[in-house]
Amino acid sequence: MSALTAKKLVAIALTLAWAGTVTADVESVFDGSSGAVSRRRSIERSRRLLADVLELYPGSTVAVALDDQLVWSAGFGYANVRRQIPVTSTTQFRIDRVSEALTAAALLRLADEGRVDLDAPVQRYVPSFPDKGYPITPRLLAAHLAGIPAIPPERWAERRHCAQPEEAVRSFASVPLSRIPGSRFLHSMPGYVLLSAVVASACGQDFVSCVQEKVLRPAGMTSTILDDPRSPAPHAATAYERGWFGMLTVMPAADNSCKWGGGGFVSTAEDLARFGMALLHGDLVRRESAALFFSPQKTASGESTGYAMGWQVGVDGGGRRRLVQSGRTPGGRSVLVLVPEARLAVAVLANVNGEHLDDHALKIADLFAEPD
Repeated sequence: MSALTAKKLVAIALTLAWAGTVTADVESVFDGSSGAVSRRRSIERSRRLLADVLELYPGSTVAVALDDQLVWSAGFGYANVRRQIPVTSTTQFRIDRVSEALTAAALLRLADEGRVDLDAPVQRYVPSFPDKGYPITPRLLAAHLAGIPAIPPERWAERRHCAQPEEAVRSFASVPLSRIPGSRFLHSMPGYVLLSAVVASACGQDFVSCVQEKVLRPAGMTSTILDDPRSPAPHAATAYERGWFGMLTVMPAADNSCKWGGGGFVSTAEDLARFGMALLHGDLVRRESAALFFSPQKTASGESTGYAMGWQVGVDGGGRRRLVQSGRTPGGRSVLVLVPEARLAVAVLANVNGEHLDDHALKIADLFAEPD
């Protein structure tokens, strides 16, 4: 039997296992407040919404935090289809760009402590990064305004292991800027890898330890770690892709260690909801810093980019400010939504690079922000 034929048979077996099995649904409702009745209606409507689209994802999970408490957490489908391991509240998914929000929070906390100057040249913290003829600062990096090229991760981040962010930075340090810093928004994962090196240097310790100290522990995030195959996540969901006729196949093993704070973390929906609560409650950064953290940055010409530090900024149907960060990577899909006015955080994760997860998360946020 050829390797290709074997792969097809495995894909067919996975698809049949998924299609012929009742979806696992593990749910926890934590809401004992006076608004419990309306929130339960929001939960039921959200469950029906997700039930209608579960075939898009082998496994998915959702967590909702409202008014400083976790009110709903649910897992749907399978962390591993062939072994029929259900998704639970502890299942860890690749979160890709949602990692940026964690990195930006660590940066702002260091700025609050006076340990990093947001407008200093990046070489103050990463001397090995070459001068590009224009000043590049942590603020510009965090806002994707630094002009660092948007080099695809497969060209520098998935074929090697990186013990520290500066090792990854060396992979693209010599590449010319794609535009003058400050002139135009350009999403760049390498820019956030460079920012990870800034955070580590300013913190005086390795990047992961710094993020744990400044963000994860204060927010009560116990299941968020770097996606490192040398120390695999204990409850990681199997990563899938869809191929012929929508058939599922297991993604090949990948080393995402070089993505660092630009896309290298795995997490749970509950952890991300706790992160949202901690930000909205002011547990991570000072209020004046939070205003900067959540405000769209501007180009040198004064044009709003619609992107703050680690967040896309917009408004929901009720005219409330809404912050969104979403990730899309082989074997993972992630969305985190914050609605500060409603003190609401919604996280939705899946173990396939599927479509429409952002739409589902935004609809669920709307259901909780304006309950019937």
